[in-house]
Amino acid sequence: MKYLFLCISIFFFQISFAQSDSIQVYGQNLIDQNKLDTAIIYYKKHLLRPSSQKQQVHLLFGLADAYKLKLDYTNANENYNKSFITITKIKYKQLEFLYYVKKAEFFRKRAMHLDAVKELDKALVILKNTPINDLYLSKYYNRKAALFTEHYQLNDSTLYYSNKSLVLAKKINDNDAIFYSLLEISGVYERKKDYKTALKYLDEIIAFAKSNNMKQQEADAYISYVMVLARSKQLEKALNASLYAVDFSKKNKFLYNEIIFNQNIQNLYFRLNNIEKAYEYLKQRLELTTKYDEIKKEELLFNLETQYKLADKESQIKINNLEIINQKKALASNKVNLYIALVLFMFSIAVAVLIAYFLKRSKKSNKQLQILSSENEFLLSEANHRINNNLQLVVILITNQLKKASETEKIQLKNILIKVEAISTLHKHLYKNEDKQTIDIANYLKDVKTSFFDVFKENDITTNFDVNSLEIATDQAMYFGLLLTELLINSIKHAFKNQDYKVIDFTLRGNNGLLLFIYSDNGISLANKSIKPKLVDKICRQLEMDYNINTDNGFNFSMSKKINNE
Repeated sequence: MKYLFLCISIFFFQISFAQSDSIQVYGQNLIDQNKLDTAIIYYKKHLLRPSSQKQQVHLLFGLADAYKLKLDYTNANENYNKSFITITKIKYKQLEFLYYVKKAEFFRKRAMHLDAVKELDKALVILKNTPINDLYLSKYYNRKAALFTEHYQLNDSTLYYSNKSLVLAKKINDNDAIFYSLLEISGVYERKKDYKTALKYLDEIIAFAKSNNMKQQEADAYISYVMVLARSKQLEKALNASLYAVDFSKKNKFLYNEIIFNQNIQNLYFRLNNIEKAYEYLKQRLELTTKYDEIKKEELLFNLETQYKLADKESQIKINNLEIINQKKALASNKVNLYIALVLFMFSIAVAVLIAYFLKRSKKSNKQLQILSSENEFLLSEANHRINNNLQLVVILITNQLKKASETEKIQLKNILIKVEAISTLHKHLYKNEDKQTIDIANYLKDVKTSFFDVFKENDITTNFDVNSLEIATDQAMYFGLLLTELLINSIKHAFKNQDYKVIDFTLRGNNGLLLFIYSDNGISLANKSIKPKLVDKICRQLEMDYNINTDNGFNFSMSKKINNE
């Protein structure tokens, strides 16, 4: 009888577990098919009566994932936090590990890479001490690969973790992990300029997504597919793929993907000399970008409002606690101290009224400040959009003029284009930086260097950049960017004459309030010549600094300047 009871218990447990698992699978299928509103209703319904706390965590994960794909990051974050509260109660390390992996992807999708790295570091601590099942481990390796692509930009590490994820994903038949592992691998070959191999993987990935009805994943794959086609100069094929993908994204309400494809179509039409069509899609992209920014702005305002309400609630709790303490003192007092207690009680009421009065005034002032802040943010956002659009328009016009220019004019136009891009890079950093008065010179100059990547590769030039992270006044940073740009252009144009080994070295360091700027190349064309580049001299005079040029052994430029961010 005892064994019969045990068998029956195990049977019902397995039925319950299978039912719980099927609920999660069905919800995930709704997400894969981009039926996000249906998925949200489905998860909320089952969250009313979850069969266990573990199922509750999985349902909250699914609900958060659905909100994340709808770009509703506020509700997504709220449900991730709810899941963590439940995980803390049941003390289940497997789910805690999965929580950190999902939060890492939540931050990565919003380009908050440092926060994503911190979440994966937390997952790693658990991994070192706890055996993790293959499903969760595959997702961990997959997100690790994504960060090595986007944040660290290390192809070998991306390939290593993608393959580890792919092996586990195929073992457990996890379609989502299989898809994104293959996508990361194709990206490695793309960055290595092995476009044929990259396209082979991407054809397989797109077919895989279609066969498994993975709509969001299919849209993501087309982004990489179009990029590889364009870089391999298959422009017509890239344009046709983009036109299909933008309709697909619009049909399935993938706003972010739709913006990317509109931008791709715009660039492709420009490259195919169809200016009218290019401007048509530029206009569509700007409208979609404005819509996307509105969503981001609403999210920010909601977060600010939530923080304000929380602070207001904490203040009210403090006031209530003060009243309770005074009431207890009054009750504990004897008749001799009754009048004193009453005086203290009245005093506490007066304090409470005074605090409430000031809180009310503070609330009103904060509300006005919030309105002004929102207006300023909107105006600043509009201004930055217009500046960005104008800079982009200048780049487009110069690029278009390049196609018609003679070889001599092309060199001059390319020089202008690179300088405009240096200013555009500064604007991008300034726009993203919270402090508009200063900017991290390291990140800015590295981006200036990146804009020369194709030129360096085309001319077989090796570069060694050693740039310290320093906060520099924005107006000075612009001149440093233009100075570095001009020196790089001069080296590329004039320095190297029939040389196999070409090297450019650049060092920027801060030492005791002094900034050291050292630039050199091993070119022999200007050896032992006395030169004074006009534009370099003008920029140095604008920065109010002395400089030294030496051509005994290649070209060497050095200068120092006191750092002043006021």
